[in-house]
Amino acid sequence: MKTSIRLLRHGICEGGNIFRGHWDSPLSSEGHQQMLTACTALQDIDVIICSPLQRCRQVAEELAQQYSNSDLLIEEDLKEINFGDWEGVNIEELMKSQQSQLEAFWSDPVSNCPPNGETMADFNQRVCQAWHNILQQYQYKQILLITHGGVIRCILADVLGMSLRPLSRISVPHACLSQIDIFHEAGKPDWPQLISHGLN
Repeated sequence: MKTSIRLLRHGICEGGNIFRGHWDSPLSSEGHQQMLTACTALQDIDVIICSPLQRCRQVAEELAQQYSNSDLLIEEDLKEINFGDWEGVNIEELMKSQQSQLEAFWSDPVSNCPPNGETMADFNQRVCQAWHNILQQYQYKQILLITHGGVIRCILADVLGMSLRPLSRISVPHACLSQIDIFHEAGKPDWPQLISHGLN
């Protein structure tokens, strides 16, 4: 017996190369098609769970209609990390004005939080709590979870027993599709396994 979870990152967004954490950018037409293409082969989805931000929610609502037997759940705690004062700011422009702070964040985001932003520890805690709640609530189901790159990295780290420090080493491109299976056996701890990662 198992629970099977597909993780889908949103596609390319409108608005250019900005810090897009809680910033609610819409999908571009290309990004919308990327996500639909990534889901072409999916079957028998019992529940679709997504971030409330429109770059995730738009396609989630479409897929919930396509998979007519699927429930749709909007989960606030699956939002991307909050970049604080950097939200919506062009990254190239920020490199000119706050280069040292930006480079410190990129090299060690655990120790260097964006100004007035969410710490990596707090972000990871809320994501992992949501993740474990989902696994408990939807055990034995086929789940499609539509969310953000940072959220997917935290989930993968939890499954693989990784520390937070090297999360940026995991590539999660736009419309990246991954699969995690949780195997259940009576009297034994659940056994999570990363089945695939990086399909798009």
